[in-house]
Amino acid sequence: MSTVVALKTKEGAWIGADSRATCEDGEIRPGIAEKIFEHGHYIIGFIGSVRGGQILKPEYFNVPEKVTDWPDAVIKQSEIKGCLGQSAQQTALMLCNYIIGDTRTGKLYEILIDFQFTEVKEYTCVGSGGAYAFGSLCTTEELNINGEERVRLALESAIKFDGATGPPLHIMKVE
Repeated sequence: MSTVVALKTKEGAWIGADSRATCEDGEIRPGIAEKIFEHGHYIIGFIGSVRGGQILKPEYFNVPEKVTDWPDAVIKQSEIKGCLGQSAQQTALMLCNYIIGDTRTGKLYEILIDFQFTEVKEYTCVGSGGAYAFGSLCTTEELNINGEERVRLALESAIKFDGATGPPLHIMKVE
């Protein structure tokens, strides 16, 4: 898996992701997985199947204009690109949790593996290192550090304790 973190503060919103790719059995792959990217008015971060995230890149996917149309668009794209399997187990291996930042509004959203869609009020984390990242975000709430640094610290906490999360880190401001 991996870890993606999203945070809203007074100075803006950030999404950050690690780049480690692993197999289902935990084997660390030698490549670097790009798990965060910009596409149209959105910044997209994902955990889960690298292929399940790649199908949303600009060369494959036309982003919906309205953010509320994202879940249905992701389901349709997953069907088109063969990421919905013939069994629940096959589908689970190909799907992702997504965090989406709308650069027009600065709002953050998440689409979880069952395609539930929610707006993120303050912060969220997805992935195998998510619990460590949540702890970091919680303990840095009252510290005088900026949002980007809080996201970096959260991802570094996930790297320290979760073997499926690894460098390099990528953090993007939603603006």
